[in-house]
Amino acid sequence: MDRRDYLGQSMMQAAVLPARAAYLIRVGSDTGFRRAAQEASTRWAGMTEPILVVPENGEIPDELRETVATAKVEGVVNVDVEGAVAQRAAAALGLPCVRIAQIDQAGAAMFTCHPLHVNPPVQPSTLPVVAVDGAPLWQVAAAGLLSEDQADELRRTALAARSGLPDEYGRTQMYGATHLQSTIAQFGEHRSNAFGSLPAAVWVTEPDDVEDCVAFWNARALRPVSHAGMPMVLLPTGEVQHWLGLAQQLAGMLGRPAEFSPDVMLLSRNVPQEQLHEIAEILELQRTEAEVRIGTQFPTPALREPPFTYRTGLDPRSWLLRDREYGLSTSFDVHVFAGDTSTLRFTSPVHFHTQGSWALVRVWGSPLDGLPRRDCVASLVEKNAQWRGDSIQLRTPAQNDYIFALTVPTLAQAAEAVLEQASARHALSDKGKLGVALQAQADIAALLEPGVYEGVIALTTPRSKELLKELRKIRAEGADDDAQLVELASMWGGRAERRYRPTTKMELSPQRASEAAERLCAIGWAERGVGTNCAQCGVRTFHPFEQTQRRPACPGCSSPSRYETTADGLSVFYRLDSFVDRASDQGLLPHLLVIAALTKKEPNSYFLPGIDVWFTDQMRGEADVFGLYGGRVLSGEVKTSASQFTTEQLTHDIALSTRLGVDIHLLAAVDTVPQTTREQAAKFCSDVGLDLLVLDKSELRRP
Repeated sequence: MDRRDYLGQSMMQAAVLPARAAYLIRVGSDTGFRRAAQEASTRWAGMTEPILVVPENGEIPDELRETVATAKVEGVVNVDVEGAVAQRAAAALGLPCVRIAQIDQAGAAMFTCHPLHVNPPVQPSTLPVVAVDGAPLWQVAAAGLLSEDQADELRRTALAARSGLPDEYGRTQMYGATHLQSTIAQFGEHRSNAFGSLPAAVWVTEPDDVEDCVAFWNARALRPVSHAGMPMVLLPTGEVQHWLGLAQQLAGMLGRPAEFSPDVMLLSRNVPQEQLHEIAEILELQRTEAEVRIGTQFPTPALREPPFTYRTGLDPRSWLLRDREYGLSTSFDVHVFAGDTSTLRFTSPVHFHTQGSWALVRVWGSPLDGLPRRDCVASLVEKNAQWRGDSIQLRTPAQNDYIFALTVPTLAQAAEAVLEQASARHALSDKGKLGVALQAQADIAALLEPGVYEGVIALTTPRSKELLKELRKIRAEGADDDAQLVELASMWGGRAERRYRPTTKMELSPQRASEAAERLCAIGWAERGVGTNCAQCGVRTFHPFEQTQRRPACPGCSSPSRYETTADGLSVFYRLDSFVDRASDQGLLPHLLVIAALTKKEPNSYFLPGIDVWFTDQMRGEADVFGLYGGRVLSGEVKTSASQFTTEQLTHDIALSTRLGVDIHLLAAVDTVPQTTREQAAKFCSDVGLDLLVLDKSELRRP
């Protein structure tokens, strides 16, 4: 392989986790809840899979949207909702939907491991409890549900489960001894902003109340996987008063560092407040109205002791709806090749006791920085890969050692993929072709240095725009003869030679002008020289220093000539490279100036300085700048004068950015963008869901 493609060795990280789902059931559906719980009980991390009660109209309330967004499931499973309603609900959540009969089909998006794949063998004396057919609904919510056949099958393996006495379903939750709790073995969060210590949640329900059981199930699904931060238990009304020693056992769970208050949130959707207080008395809890206090303290305070306090009427969701990334993670080194295959090798942080099932692997690290989080870019990494946050997700057989051959695309390849997805056809504009060539010649960051941009403009030979301006002026004056046109033709006909100037003509301070001119020479955009002004034929000529002679002659008439001087000696002139001169005359320099500023803000970026795009409906558009800005897609317009950003222009520019599907619309001007223009552009962008980035003189040109 060409060694120039090698970017070096880099550390990356990987997480291994199950494909998880959310279950759709009808309002008040006892059988739907049981079937969903039964399915979750046979899946790795099933305890963290929420159950969503879908209204008959299929409209998803905000509470369910928040639950799904926090749970970060891969899809939804229709348990007993009417098919069209389920599809409408899934579409509203932006997730694929399968019938529950299809969830465990090999190759399905949500096919994953059975808990026995990740659970170690257990001793008969510590068998977890699980509800079986006919059990009260609260036992199903607390411990999970298996059919008799499923329970018998587990008993024939090293991982077994048993049905228990009614009080066991309450007590075993306190120390993780239910079958449902066993589904989160070797499952965790490698990143979370969850609160460290929270009051315990004691949820109370009527034995067969679907609403309370669903509410408890979903709250437990969203709590940190390490439940030490928020112990949670479900208890039935009408039974707890008969369970001997329950208060003492609960006290053992509540003896935690005194970092929060109250000790317990006593929760229920449908149990009356009076009955909650009666149960609190049975549990030997003391009522308090003190303000809620949460957090972690250093050093850790002493353990709380009875009597433990409680409050009713609290909602734990605000503490549970916290961002997190699931999976057990590991780090590894990889040799990275830009735009080519890189081999990733690592030992799985999850140990699979049996083979033959599936898991998800997510990889992330600096080699992926700067890539837009679009699936068209993920497919460049691996054909069937997807983005999950900042990670590339792969579906793979569950293994204890992984080897992946993945491609880390260049930012140019990623930008091309985004353009291909957004348009029917695209190409560099005329300015874009010039700009790409200039970007390859030199570091355009020099344009941000004091005086350099102004120096280029001062040295640019006036051609197309200046000629057009003069012609418009003559037309506006209404001249009735050709004299002015003849004079103009004479003037411009002799403009074959590029403009050259001394630094005194660059409209900068003497020191700044000299520094800028020399900087342009250093990057190859300008050259130094001297000038002659032939007394015989009147032709003025620039002579690069390397072409000077002891006795100069006019290149036009060959008459002896002399180099121009001042009182201080030989006059030194500067002239732009012909290619740079042409690009500047075409108005490209503002594009490059803006790209230099963007790249300075976000070094891991890539931009094209002008593109033409065609869409499937034959519409055509042109963007001055298109590219990747710190991992987000950006497109926009660059003007020399902000006054050109009229309402019509803004509408046109933002409409193009919208069609291109970018994340950020760019509005840039070499001079100052007025506040009114900023506000108008911000409103237009907000209306179509785009972020706005404004650059003007304050960020583009240093004094």
